[in-house]
Amino acid sequence: MFSSAYLFSLAAKRSIIQRGYVSVPMPMGTLPLRPDDWGNHSWVNHALIDASSCNDTQLEHDDLKLMEEVITQEEEDLLVEECGKYLKRRRMEGNHWDQVIVDFKEMERSKWSKDSSRIFDKIRSLPILPKMLQYFPALHVIELAETGYIKPHIDSIKFSGRLVAGLSLLSPSIMRFQQEDVTSNVIDALLPRRSFYVMTGRIRYNYTHQILPGDQEFKGRNIHRTSRISIMIRDYLQL
Repeated sequence: MFSSAYLFSLAAKRSIIQRGYVSVPMPMGTLPLRPDDWGNHSWVNHALIDASSCNDTQLEHDDLKLMEEVITQEEEDLLVEECGKYLKRRRMEGNHWDQVIVDFKEMERSKWSKDSSRIFDKIRSLPILPKMLQYFPALHVIELAETGYIKPHIDSIKFSGRLVAGLSLLSPSIMRFQQEDVTSNVIDALLPRRSFYVMTGRIRYNYTHQILPGDQEFKGRNIHRTSRISIMIRDYLQL
């Protein structure tokens, strides 16, 4: 008979993503960007990103990028339907084993329908993604209940490389980034449905990120967040 401590340890090792509150060492080198006007999607002066409370002079323009309407309504419906087909087999969890996610379902999946695979190929070709990435074959999917939220964390380099990127479905939400050692530096990003964000550099390694709970305000606008699905794309970092 296995002890509860052993089972907890095993579950942690098999978890899709390891999260933590400690700084993650930043790998040397930069990610080459596609030759495109990615600056239009940079956190700097982006209408959907509020950096008014951040005075971090070391941030690069491409550390956080956000692109709207990267897929059509029909493509969103298709992805939601396919994700729902697999997620309905899982029960809603009150808390993740590492206490980061509340009221959620999640899965890791590498096999998708031809239509969904075509959509993911389209996503990977977006100009805000760096070139020549070695992607994890599986995508990480999180369904967050309307009552759910994701607490501040930094993704482990065991399960994420130099970037963390996500497609937002079903509902707008606000993602908050907070510098780990200077907590007064905060950036809020409004993620509309069908939008795609990319975190690299200092935002990836030196800032926690979280999905705020319930209804929020963004630049004077009331944002009503319902249940949402996020599909995350990660690259593989050879250590």
